[in-house]
Amino acid sequence: MSERISTSGHGQTTLVPRQRAGGKRSVTGCRTCRMQLIFSYTTDRVRHKKCDEAPGACNNCTSTGRRCDGYDQHRLPRASKANTPPQAKFQIVPGLVGGVHRTMNREEQRCFSFFQLRTMPAMVGFFDSALWQQLILQMGHEEPAVYHAIVALSAFHQDSERQGMPLSKEDLGNTWHRFALEQSMRSFSLLHTRRASHDPRLREVTLLCCLVFVLLEWLRGQYDKAFEHLRSGIRMLKEFGVKMTDESRVRALPVERDLVAAFAHLDIQSAQFGETSSFIKGNSMQEITTLQSGGTPTFRNISDAREALNHILEPVFNFTNSTQALSHEQVAIQYKSLYREQIRRCAEVSEFARTFDHFRATRYYKLSAKEQRSADVIHLHQIAASLNLETCLLDSSHPLLDNYTPRFERLLARVEEVTDKFPDRPSVCMDMGIIPPLFFVATGCWNFRVRERAIEALRSWPHREGPWDSNLGARIATEIMKLESTAGSAPPSGDTEGVTGEPANNTPSPRGVSVTISEDQIHARLSYYMGNERNEWRFKLDGK
Repeated sequence: MSERISTSGHGQTTLVPRQRAGGKRSVTGCRTCRMQLIFSYTTDRVRHKKCDEAPGACNNCTSTGRRCDGYDQHRLPRASKANTPPQAKFQIVPGLVGGVHRTMNREEQRCFSFFQLRTMPAMVGFFDSALWQQLILQMGHEEPAVYHAIVALSAFHQDSERQGMPLSKEDLGNTWHRFALEQSMRSFSLLHTRRASHDPRLREVTLLCCLVFVLLEWLRGQYDKAFEHLRSGIRMLKEFGVKMTDESRVRALPVERDLVAAFAHLDIQSAQFGETSSFIKGNSMQEITTLQSGGTPTFRNISDAREALNHILEPVFNFTNSTQALSHEQVAIQYKSLYREQIRRCAEVSEFARTFDHFRATRYYKLSAKEQRSADVIHLHQIAASLNLETCLLDSSHPLLDNYTPRFERLLARVEEVTDKFPDRPSVCMDMGIIPPLFFVATGCWNFRVRERAIEALRSWPHREGPWDSNLGARIATEIMKLESTAGSAPPSGDTEGVTGEPANNTPSPRGVSVTISEDQIHARLSYYMGNERNEWRFKLDGK
């Protein structure tokens, strides 16, 4: 703001701030007029006429031949200074002051800042990612469609953190949720208007928006929509001829290369939810490893170890999910072929374990603290995959399963070790971390006391890992324990009251358990085999 010189009667000269005429800056009106008004204030241009707010499109825009960008339907509640954390203040990254920033409104500024300082670092999670640490912010500054998509994701994330990361659920009565929906629709609209263009960057923009939409829908608890977006993104990658080979990754642009890796990780995670993994297969583990002196295979770095793990997890998840969905009779009929497949998958995990154990023995102490944490997570998933394979053909009430209780306890201890290395635990991230192993212990161990410890561990860190919700996992595991304890009788009242000791083994335990969440996101249904009969178990997600 400029100043004027004032001379007092005593001959002293002082600087007096020039006062701007008029009241507070308008926060209503169409986006075009508001941004023109802000721009005129900040550049000392001629004053701009206030928007007349005509329905549909304002006359100030249409009468002068300009395009009216319409009105913001939903505005976020004004942030109070007492409740707004310091990191929520809006900041513009140096060197990226152009792009979409001139068209930001106040609410979008708040959400974009939160994304930059909270959502983006959280999404990095357990492994470094150039996509989240560099590229997505750059694309958000340069591409309006990406910008509105990440503002939508940030708004939902910010409200979830504000409420303590409750069960994922969309509430259109919530101002933040309505604002996020409006922002995602703006992103869709911008993508639609560019659909017929020959812009070479369009596919990167579309894929990045698609990735953000997947994460947003998971955060909203809309699993079907999330998996639909994921399938669309993978379908686009296939149509573009993108492959996961080393040669294609070297030739690919950085944005494309990181997007391919991100979709591959999400595709593998989706296999745990009954989705058929459909992405182009990567390299074999032999192609990823390198030989040490003496001919011992090892990994060059954490990234190679993670890629090798993903290579074996995809068939492991597909096999264990398919076997656990079978009835008791189906398992008995197919047992020979299932057993052969089980042995083959166990051998692949064992081969990975030998290679990774050598890597940890020779390289772990040279890694940074974050890389060591990443190695711990890889080791955790290796242990869980091996244990899951070995027990997937057994019922939860089978006496032989008790022999594995010490290994379940060791897996739980490993999870606790990894958790202790997270002083600042993220509330949401894209990668699998501790939730899948904890859920496996909470639903697969023979000893109910161990399972209760795993459920408590899920509740102690409310957060999201890709499609995994720790609160939802704890809730489902609790209901499965109730179901197994009654072996088909009426469910007991309360939470886990009356569920003690070990499950009864005089009757078959439930197999083929699947979970369906109702459209109102209040109720859920467990569908399962008891013997060869299909049954259902209904419950409320809030436990009341």
